[in-house]
Amino acid sequence: MALVPCISVKDTAVSISFYKKVGFDVDSSTAGPGDDLHMLLFQGDFCGMIYGNTDLKKWLPVLADTPIGFAGMFYLAVNDIENVHEHIAQHAEIIKPMTTDNNGQREFYFRDPDGYIIGINDKAVLEASELGKYAS
Repeated sequence: MALVPCISVKDTAVSISFYKKVGFDVDSSTAGPGDDLHMLLFQGDFCGMIYGNTDLKKWLPVLADTPIGFAGMFYLAVNDIENVHEHIAQHAEIIKPMTTDNNGQREFYFRDPDGYIIGINDKAVLEASELGKYAS
């Protein structure tokens, strides 16, 4: 399994609603009784988890004084980037418009309700580029 983020959120109901609006699927079936933990999937692939901040602090007490958010971003490679961009733009703040980097990769960035930044890039271009060795 790839390195998978588990992000702390203020209100999982708000986050679940947001992520569903921008095209993710949410699976809460693996959570134990009383766990506020939810799996995120995009285009059928598992890509992360959201965890209610209160429950996360109980699970890992070392995080008790850690604020929600971080300095950085997550990346998600998708099929059909144009349609994904159009859909997400209707439901989320696009903080950096579609650009093309020096590897020919098209990408854009949006922000979720807790301030996390997600960069979306074109899976086919990624796999065909020199960076493709990191794509799977």
